[in-house]
Amino acid sequence: MNLIEEFKVKEPWITKFEIDGISYGGNFDALNDKRVTYFFDGFPNVKTILELGSLEGGHSFALARNSSVEKVVAVEARDKNIEKAKFVQGLLNDKKVEFIEADLEKMDFARLGKFDAVFCSGLLYHLLEPWKLIEQCRKISPNIFIWTQYACENEAKKFSGGFRGKWYREKGWRDPLSGVSKYSFWLSLGSLINLLTTNDYKSVQIIENDLTHPHGCAVTLLAKK
Repeated sequence: MNLIEEFKVKEPWITKFEIDGISYGGNFDALNDKRVTYFFDGFPNVKTILELGSLEGGHSFALARNSSVEKVVAVEARDKNIEKAKFVQGLLNDKKVEFIEADLEKMDFARLGKFDAVFCSGLLYHLLEPWKLIEQCRKISPNIFIWTQYACENEAKKFSGGFRGKWYREKGWRDPLSGVSKYSFWLSLGSLINLLTTNDYKSVQIIENDLTHPHGCAVTLLAKK
């Protein structure tokens, strides 16, 4: 088979990949995503990165492309996404990324070791108990980058784990962009900042606070100890 056929066999794709100047896969251009730029603007000299929720590996390879980076450990729950990512990894001849299949709501991050920074984009709002993920990140890295949807102020009327936010019904395992739990809890922005500061991330920098995102409020931020 040629590459077009090989990508077609593995459909559907979300991420777009460029191989020898030709685009394959989906429409999301992770390589040129401004969130990767924001990450390195905040953490310019990191060598080791833990990526949480790597999907098909688009951000993984974008992070690994930076010359200062020596290793990216990318954790993803869906085996089909890992399969796609490793397929592309072979085509790109990437040696920096290690893909690990695991449920981030059950995994002990400590077994992965320490990292210079955590890259957490598009994941936090898919979790039933998002505070547990931040508690784990605190133990393995002094720096964290987050892009997440959050509960807008007029929606943040529920409480869970001592935090304010809203409940969201996930779409199920078959949806590659959905969480693996039946429900997730979207923190309010204030609760998210409070969660970070109480977990020793003393400096929280909001890069973008998007109140017009089509799926609800969204924030891009960096947090440092």
